[in-house]
Amino acid sequence: MELPKVGMRTVKTAVAVFACFLVFLPFWSYVPSGPEDLLQQVYPINACIAAIICMQGSVEESVSQGLYRVIGTVLGGAVGLVCLLLSNLIGRPLATGVLLGLGTVVTLWFCKLIKRPEACAMGCVVLCSILLTYDGANGYFYIPFRILENFVGILMAVAVNRVLPNHHKGEGQQGGNPPSV
Repeated sequence: MELPKVGMRTVKTAVAVFACFLVFLPFWSYVPSGPEDLLQQVYPINACIAAIICMQGSVEESVSQGLYRVIGTVLGGAVGLVCLLLSNLIGRPLATGVLLGLGTVVTLWFCKLIKRPEACAMGCVVLCSILLTYDGANGYFYIPFRILENFVGILMAVAVNRVLPNHHKGEGQQGGNPPSV
């Protein structure tokens, strides 16, 4: 049985993930002074995920994937902000569930309206993250940090894809590719 080779896209993905980690290391390893410290909400995880998803077979494909991710993140963040405001105002767990369902419908509808169905999943993931993970003021700060972290991951994927060589130009897939998520 022949083992699969580690392809250049795999190497590029690993480099982009490592670069994202390094960018956020000063914030992530920072020891917060208290709950009011906003830097405690900055983590490399979203940037790393964005880099993994946006690393495609070409720079153009990475840019396109990054654009869908940004659209979904911003849209999910906007809908999530409205739902979070309403949820905090109402203050009932069941209301949060109803808002989650309605927010999903609104997010998917907006993606269809702007003809960007590729952004649907990301928008709904961000919406769920906001409503199910954060409460109070923390959720409001999560939204811009999530967008920033995604931008960093996308920029790293595109930059690494542009700088490191592509041994399979003209082919969409290379050996050793990470799975599309």
